[in-house]
Amino acid sequence: MFKIQLTEGIVGGFKPATVRRRVEIEGDENGGIILHSTLKESKGNKNKYKTFQGVLTSQQVGTFINNTKTTLTSLPTEDPMSGQDIYGFDTSIEFYSEGFEWRNGGPEGCGGQESEFSPTPEQKALFQELIQKIISISEQYAIQLAPDSE
Repeated sequence: MFKIQLTEGIVGGFKPATVRRRVEIEGDENGGIILHSTLKESKGNKNKYKTFQGVLTSQQVGTFINNTKTTLTSLPTEDPMSGQDIYGFDTSIEFYSEGFEWRNGGPEGCGGQESEFSPTPEQKALFQELIQKIISISEQYAIQLAPDSE
């Protein structure tokens, strides 16, 4: 079993963070399911999202999960958790797979605390590549569930 969740829009301030995109991929060695939501432009204060869903085969899952896990094992997380967006991309990734867990975050409001750990420029580049890979696989295999009704 595994689960990956990418969230864009994790850093808050005087107001809470606004999630602009969320990608969830979960499954097992037999395949996976993708849910991808993106914030739509809307009037007023109510956030509306476009939602997409897709499927990954067992072969796609195996390669993707192994590559993701390998990348994450070389990347630091902030300490204290959610005190600072150490990568600076306003994006978090959560990864859970058979005894391995990795999660980064950012301050959800005022008063974030500086992290004891900072990534190198190379680690920031790896994190940014991983963001793009997760988004790319989601956009490649997920289709919109319901067309816009506006």
